[in-house]
Formats: sequence, structure tokens, C-alpha cells
Amino acid sequence: MVTVLDVGLLQAFDFVFPFIFIWAIVYAILQKTKATGGSVGIDSIIATVAAFMSILSPAVTQIINFMIPWFAVVIIFFLLLLLVFRTFGAKDEHILSALTHDKSVLWVILGIGLVIVFAAFSNVFGQSYTEQAFQGEGAMVNATTGVATTSFETNVAGILSNPKVLGVIILFAIAVFAIALLSGSNAK
Repeated sequence: MVTVLDVGLLQAFDFVFPFIFIWAIVYAILQKTKATGGSVGIDSIIATVAAFMSILSPAVTQIINFMIPWFAVVIIFFLLLLLVFRTFGAKDEHILSALTHDKSVLWVILGIGLVIVFAAFSNVFGQSYTEQAFQGEGAMVNATTGVATTSFETNVAGILSNPKVLGVIILFAIAVFAIALLSGSNAK
């Protein structure tokens, strides 16, 4: 039965979005850096070749198809956040100065981007590498602990829910905030 939310037809075009994404990124970088002298024709040919080469690899296509929706959600979230700030009276100058002078905003954006990239790589390669790790003769599967199974998702969930790992994450967060607050401009 066909529904309004059926996106099965779009899966036939799953190579188009990575092609456009790679082409736009490569073209923008070449135009910004003027690496080829700023020639629009040469930059577009190089971007087209790079995009065609990228869609030849199924892994690259899967990684980009995983990342694009998450980056779109993050961009929409930040735009709505800016809209909320504007609703409460923030001026364009204040928002622009916060984005350019405050390095913590840059680090948050970079951190979110790295988490999305790491999640994309683990989504594409995680299960296959886990299965390869258990193909050797010395590999043992211990399903009682939850971190030595042949399922990548089970291993990640077991590791992240381990009390020692959660404790280290909390201590790391406390250390990061302590360093940030103690080294701020108001510290004497």
C-alpha cells in the first residue's frame, strides 16, 4: 500500500544527493581558495570529476547519505535558535559578534559535526569490522557481558551504559567546564 510518507522511490536516486553535495563542496573550496586561478570552468570540471569518483564508492555514498539529513536537522535547529534569539530582542550585531568573537560557539559546532561524522562512519563500517574481528580462531563471544558480541549496536550500547565509562564521561565534562570557567576573561 502506498502512503504519503513512502520514500521508497527516492532510494533509487540515493546517488544524486552525494553527487550534488560533493560537487558543491569541492566547487566552493576551489572558488574560495582560487587554487586553479579562479576559473569557473576548470573548477566546475574538477568538482564534477570528484563527484563522479565519489559516487563510484558505495561506502562514500552511504556515509554522505547518513550525514546529510543529520546536518540538515542541525542547521534547521540553529536557524530556529537564531529565530528564538531574534524573537527575544537580540540584534543582528549581537548575534554576529557572538558567532565571530566567542570561540565556544565554534567549538560546539565543530563538536556536533565531528559526532555526526563519527556516527556516519560507525553506521557504515561498524558492523562489518565487528564481524571481521570475530572471524579469527582466538575470537570468543561472551554474550553475558554485552560488550563482546558480534552485534556492533549491542557492543556500543554496552560500552556507553557501562558505569565506568559513564563516570569517565561525567568527570571529563566537569573538567572541561572547570577549565573553561577558570580560564575565562573574568578569572583573576
